[in-house]
Amino acid sequence: MKTFSPSSSRASSTGADGLSPNDHRANRIFRHMSPEEISALGPSIEHLTYGKGEMILQRRDEEGGIYLLLEGVLLANQYARSGREVGYRRIAAGSYFGEISAIDGLPRSVNVVALEDARIARLPQSLVRRLFEESPRFMKALLEDMAGLARALTDRLFELTAVSVACRVDIELLRMAGVAGGDGQRAVISPCPTHAELAALLGSQREPVTRELNRLAGLGIVRQTGRTLHVLDLPALAGEVERIGGEI
Repeated sequence: MKTFSPSSSRASSTGADGLSPNDHRANRIFRHMSPEEISALGPSIEHLTYGKGEMILQRRDEEGGIYLLLEGVLLANQYARSGREVGYRRIAAGSYFGEISAIDGLPRSVNVVALEDARIARLPQSLVRRLFEESPRFMKALLEDMAGLARALTDRLFELTAVSVACRVDIELLRMAGVAGGDGQRAVISPCPTHAELAALLGSQREPVTRELNRLAGLGIVRQTGRTLHVLDLPALAGEVERIGGEI
């Protein structure tokens, strides 16, 4: 890990608010705050970079703070004593993590590792505590996202206990396609998780994940080129979820 100056970041296209997607001020955690409120936080925010494979947070770490992902893709996971990996979620640019420990003051509950080179802005715990006390708009975004996380975990628990691995693969591809964006017919997922990474996220083994991806490719629904997965027919993928027993 190394620190960097915000002015050294790569240039990129700007959104409707005039901010580039990899600017910390564009992170979703600030979505209800005014530009003036967000700008005032700048001197207190730490900017960090991590290389692919580097551990950002480790389970049971006691350091607080909330981390905003500016660039890259991360994985929240945990390892059983047997060595088996359990993946909880992929974290995409524009998201944030670490809020649970920042709220309850307890050690980190999962590891967070960089799946590719990543840039991060960190809100130190002292700043987070001040925002908890002084910014209802910050708290509104945090509470909305905590509710969304609870709903997502409920959905995943249902999927793990009630639907097949093949169906879970299809549902996860739909989720990732939604994050990637597109025209409602096609989407490009890049970088796509490896089959082993998908298996860890879905509570499965690599072999059934590979079989389902090969089946979808045979139907012309997906095509993979290296670490890029092209979803060629989103409606057909959604139809497969419903056909084999899942819910959209």
